[in-house]
Amino acid sequence: MGAMTARSVIKWTLIYGLLVAGSIVFSIPFVWMASTSVKTDRELFTKDLRFMPLAPQPEAKSPYVDEVYFSQVDGPHKEAVVAGLDRLARASGFRLPPDVEADAAYAQIALGLYERLSRTLPLDAWKGTAEDILAAAARQVDGAAVAETFASVHRRLMLGQVRVRSRQFAEQELGAGAPFDQRFDNETPGEARLVAWKDRALPCASVDYDFSRGDRVVLSRTFDLAFDAADLDRIQLYLCPDDTWHELWLALERSGHRYEAVKAVTLANFAWQTVTWQEPSEDDHSTKIKTWILLRDTGAAPEYVSGPRQVRLVMELRQSSPWRAWWNKLRLNYDRVLDHVPLWRYLSTSLFLVIVNVVLTVLACSLVAYAFARLQWPGRDFCFFLMLATMMIPGQVTMIPHFLIWKWLGAYNTLTPLWLGSAFGSAFFVFLLRQFLKGVPRDLEDAARIDGCGFLRIYWHIMLPLVKPSLAAIAIFTFMGTWNDFMGPLIYVADQRLYPLAFGLYAFSVQVWNNPLLTMAGSLMMTVPIILIFFFAQKYFIQGITLTGIKG
Repeated sequence: MGAMTARSVIKWTLIYGLLVAGSIVFSIPFVWMASTSVKTDRELFTKDLRFMPLAPQPEAKSPYVDEVYFSQVDGPHKEAVVAGLDRLARASGFRLPPDVEADAAYAQIALGLYERLSRTLPLDAWKGTAEDILAAAARQVDGAAVAETFASVHRRLMLGQVRVRSRQFAEQELGAGAPFDQRFDNETPGEARLVAWKDRALPCASVDYDFSRGDRVVLSRTFDLAFDAADLDRIQLYLCPDDTWHELWLALERSGHRYEAVKAVTLANFAWQTVTWQEPSEDDHSTKIKTWILLRDTGAAPEYVSGPRQVRLVMELRQSSPWRAWWNKLRLNYDRVLDHVPLWRYLSTSLFLVIVNVVLTVLACSLVAYAFARLQWPGRDFCFFLMLATMMIPGQVTMIPHFLIWKWLGAYNTLTPLWLGSAFGSAFFVFLLRQFLKGVPRDLEDAARIDGCGFLRIYWHIMLPLVKPSLAAIAIFTFMGTWNDFMGPLIYVADQRLYPLAFGLYAFSVQVWNNPLLTMAGSLMMTVPIILIFFFAQKYFIQGITLTGIKG
């Protein structure tokens, strides 16, 4: 008895172990897609494969030296070579900015030089000792190389031009002619200061802040416009973030009203970018790429700027906690997807097609299957086999005739071809339901006839409730086919406003040049509904495809 119990335990342990192992293996692509969707560009395009995203570092003080950028550098004689490169960097004549801690900066410069040399030194040089590598490196480590390496790890928040545009396309640079560090008034001098700076010969203002003294920095200024303030259309800021994942908010005052941004600019990455704000307009409901942040009218007050040609800008830098930084990182790529894609338009189109196709398919297939399984009529078996024969015809053969028919009917560039065909049923689904219906006892049908039921009442009140699992399986298959349908919209739809989600995400991937990060985020948004449907309906799905017959 004990041996039997031990063998049983081993058996079930192996079975469940294999199931768990299989689940882990098959879930790896999905986990990879989910993790990639929250990465930044510099995390993806690296030499070493990184499965999980880097944790955001909401530094309390900026400027600072990024100690994560070269954290994965590795190679032969790393410690000895990096120590030697540290000495060479200090002796190169390069001078660090006074606001940078020297030891931390040179440590990262040495790692950066090591990574740089791994790409430029001959392979034979790496086969020698650490002294041989340093001897070969000494010819390449000069002031220019050290300066370039330091620039790759030196992070600071920089503000460039602020430009405004009117509805008549008149443009103006706010504060033009004044030094960049004097174009805004610093309302929080204890937490930050504006410093004139040049980044690659580009003049700008560096915002040097320290959140150990407070949790926000406020910059503001009232500007005179060359056009009426009521005609202001958009505001653009040339900005270089410092990769701290803090938040930059904008508020605008004009004509006695205050307008506030509906979302923040997350200080992610460290490349120059243009940030645009504008008030609600017709563009918000179009299929254009949303390259702007909306400004919402929060009301009027006497203290707000009301001059006919005056505006007041208030930029507020708010500190992010580690949890807030993680939240900003998790949603960054998804926000970018929503800005590029009119998701709700695509989603509403897909939901319409799913609902109509599921309802029509279930009704049409169940009616036809009921006629084949329960009714007696001349030529029934021949028609059934003829219907099954249509399953042998590849879809590619009928694709062009279908297109010509729909075009002749005037349905090209409409959604009609994507749903009306479901009203004629599916041969496979009819066959599946017919097998179920043939297993229903004849006595139930006879009893219903004695009670006065006709064919349609028997179909509706007797047959359909008995084949619910099969109907659920058909509904799930139809949902998945419609939700993932790419070829149908590609053939019949030309108007982007009519794109369903699957085809819309393809168009999106083309727009973003197949950016893996954004493509993964968009694909995950499309995949989640299918996963949820499967988990909530898997019982009916399994029952519907096993063809086990009727209980009782």
